[in-house]
Amino acid sequence: MPTIRVATPKDLKKAQYICIKTASAALQKNEKTARITAALFADYYIQNESRNCFVLCDDSDEVVGYILSSTDIKSFCKAYRTDILRNVVKLSPLWGFVCLFVPVKYYVCRRKYPAHLHIDILPDFQSAGYGSKMMNALLSHLKEQKISGVMLSCSANNTRAVHFYKKHGFHTMLKVFNAQVMGLKIQV
Repeated sequence: MPTIRVATPKDLKKAQYICIKTASAALQKNEKTARITAALFADYYIQNESRNCFVLCDDSDEVVGYILSSTDIKSFCKAYRTDILRNVVKLSPLWGFVCLFVPVKYYVCRRKYPAHLHIDILPDFQSAGYGSKMMNALLSHLKEQKISGVMLSCSANNTRAVHFYKKHGFHTMLKVFNAQVMGLKIQV
């Protein structure tokens, strides 16, 4: 029976693998875009805020999913400018330019939604209720930390993900290009 536990920095390689394997085909197309994907959506969280992240482990204790979160937007945005974006630019200046404004949505909404999250599960473990269990674990953790709200961004075309988030009480706050920004207030 799969279990959920708090992430540790040792989970980084597996989180990167899951991040890449569950990304859109365009983000998996070659080694460079795969590394950019992991740099944008996995590395910071496991390296800097693993205490705010949870992993799903299979029966052999192999990580098969995660829910990653940052509860400190200022630190995240600083790291984004100084570390994350720098790593992306080294791989591709064009991607660096495209990703320049990614944290703006987090910064703009930081007062009402000071945390943000990213969740992925390998296909063999999807649709079995594990995403909801990880979401509940994170929301309980955020409530204990007295975090008043959490937000996320996903593709507006990913109807399955949008339905999942709405099921957990998230509402759409903003649609920008193909992205949908959703938020959830937490009763602390």
